Amino acid sequence: MVGLLIVLVTFTILVAAVLAVLVAVTVVPMFVTLQMAESRRFSTARWAAVSAATVLVGLASAYSVHKHHGKAAVLPLALTWVAPGMLWLLEQGQTRWGGRAGLHE
Repeated sequence: MVGLLIVLVTFTILVAAVLAVLVAVTVVPMFVTLQMAESRRFSTARWAAVSAATVLVGLASAYSVHKHHGKAAVLPLALTWVAPGMLWLLEQGQTRWGGRAGLHE
């Protein structure tokens, strides 16, 4: 009975850790990107698309590295944070790269 309890607690902690990592590389970069784009009055639609693309590329490259080399791929997961990094480098007036928020945004 104690063994079953230990397995149950270990499994729950493992699932929670995996879900936390998935949220940190998918949802959080998108949220940060949208907040930064909105605060700089850039096009949120453009930056949502850029963020979604970088998240997909990061996850796909991490999967590819894991599939071919059999190791956990932490470095490709950093690609999911490229969009917030690009916005961090842009200033508010750089609408050529950042786009302009329309009246509907």
